[in-house]
Amino acid sequence: MKDINFEPTTIDAFISLDIRVGKIIKVERNKKAIKPAYKLYIDFGDDIGEKQSSAQICQNYTEEQLVGKQILAVVNFPPRRVAGFKSEVLVLAAVCDDQGTILVQPERNVNLGTRML
Repeated sequence: MKDINFEPTTIDAFISLDIRVGKIIKVERNKKAIKPAYKLYIDFGDDIGEKQSSAQICQNYTEEQLVGKQILAVVNFPPRRVAGFKSEVLVLAAVCDDQGTILVQPERNVNLGTRML
């Protein structure tokens, strides 16, 4: 296991993360990415709408497996450009040395845009 050095923080720092449930509605391969990645188009419901994200999850998921899947994402980070693609949200995943990147999902389907704590 890698040694991770975290700065001391408070519960307020965690609560400031706006983590919402979204549903992947469209997936494309990001051909400009150095490491294999997908362009994800995610619906977060009426209040937030559709956002996009770049995700290096090709090792464990096909495009077909991702469409319709509910995921969790941080929606209040500033957008960034990733391999020429505007990534607006950070999709949450577990990065495992032996299993690759595994998406974090709600246990059952919930309303899109629901805030997670």
